[in-house]
Amino acid sequence: MGKHAVIVGGGASGVTMFTALATAPGISSITVVDPNPIGLGTAFGTTDPLLLCNTSVDVTSLRPGGESDLLAYLAARGWPVHRDHFVPRYLVGQYCRERYLTYRRIVEQSGVRVRHHRARGTAVGPGEGGGHTVVLDDGSRLAATDVFLCLGLDQPVVPELVRRHLGHPDLSSSPYPVRRLRELPRTARVLVLGSKLAAIDATLVLGRPGRHVVLASPSGRLPAVRTRLSRPARPVLDPVSWRRLAPNSPDFDLAAARLVVSAVGRAGAGAALRTQTSGAAAPADRLAEELRLAESGQVPWQDAIAEIIEAINDSTSAWPVRTRTAILGRYRTLISRYISSIPARNARLLLDQFTRGTLAIAPGLPEAVTPAEDGPGWLVHWADGRTERMDHIVCAAGYHKPTLRRLPDGTLLLHSDPASASAGAEPEISADLRVCDPHTGEPERIWVLGAASHPRAAIVNYLNTAARQAADVAGELLRAGYQVPAPTVTGRPA
Repeated sequence: MGKHAVIVGGGASGVTMFTALATAPGISSITVVDPNPIGLGTAFGTTDPLLLCNTSVDVTSLRPGGESDLLAYLAARGWPVHRDHFVPRYLVGQYCRERYLTYRRIVEQSGVRVRHHRARGTAVGPGEGGGHTVVLDDGSRLAATDVFLCLGLDQPVVPELVRRHLGHPDLSSSPYPVRRLRELPRTARVLVLGSKLAAIDATLVLGRPGRHVVLASPSGRLPAVRTRLSRPARPVLDPVSWRRLAPNSPDFDLAAARLVVSAVGRAGAGAALRTQTSGAAAPADRLAEELRLAESGQVPWQDAIAEIIEAINDSTSAWPVRTRTAILGRYRTLISRYISSIPARNARLLLDQFTRGTLAIAPGLPEAVTPAEDGPGWLVHWADGRTERMDHIVCAAGYHKPTLRRLPDGTLLLHSDPASASAGAEPEISADLRVCDPHTGEPERIWVLGAASHPRAAIVNYLNTAARQAADVAGELLRAGYQVPAPTVTGRPA
């Protein structure tokens, strides 16, 4: 009897885990649970060519090491790409989909049974005779020896400002799918709540025919600008000193800052960090200056980012959740502005909208929004006393990270919206990404990867993180000898 794996979530993280399992011996069956086509999750399921990946081809790969597998995939199909390029997200969706189908054929030819159950996983409970039972929203129950929770980001954050208006025809709870935004009138005035990556996607889509867009967020800041996010040709971060950082040390912040600044200095042959950023106060001016710096090759900080992300994830994985949350909270600006910076092409398009007068950024959220009484649309009430008429509001404040809850009977609930996860307690996640038994504290054969791994991984909206996790988990399975009887399935998969 071999292992019977169930992967909950068929987006990029789920495909990464599937391809890693394809090389692990002793697997008898793999079932992927997702209501959507496998490989086409929220991040890469778009078909809009305007929307680019926020990471370069080099690190947007289902394989964490060596030459980018995405680069090989695109080059084999005639795409003129470089490892530093930002490609349209739909290409990554196609890549994930095709790699899944390829590996599916490979494992099926070796005798492994593969199924796609088109439903949504809702819970994981104990199985008969050991193992686990995965409960689906269509009433089916799947038995498994090993469960991999690759839950994606599919529940948008809706700001309190507009939460009571959910369901209003002139309110979009998320920019995606962007088709709805494209269908708005060409003269529409749109308020976008947010100023980071999702908000920029919405702004780019809305701005093509010249709609007027106002971005509003607590920070009122756009991300920084980069021309690549690739692995450096040579290490720039001091790994020994980084591992020695003690989170409870009083000089932690100073020591960490020095290591980051030193890494940026090595990446840029000693260029001072202050010369790589703009100090302009106005968002449009700062965007223009940072775009100029990026396009003229004066932002070597970008070549330290990939290494910094790996170092942060590796070094903080064993920290207590509260410690990691507190420390990363102090570095929120670094993470949101520089680690999650935007491609230069997107910056050029935004700057063009500023120049045409069709884009503005508000320094903070409105005090209130109310539906217009004399017709469709909204009245937006600003802190300075102005009231502005808007035709549509788009929530672009990001997505809730998947939140797991453990019930007293041992059932593990799979929630995406923390507001709905009031029952039970948050389970402990081991350093090797396994959910721990609430009674013994021992790791169960339930793994969390990608976005679901946020209790242990600091930066999860990064495909390279999921790829590294999947490779580690697959290596662990190679050393495992855990077997239970073949699973049974109630219900019919699509």
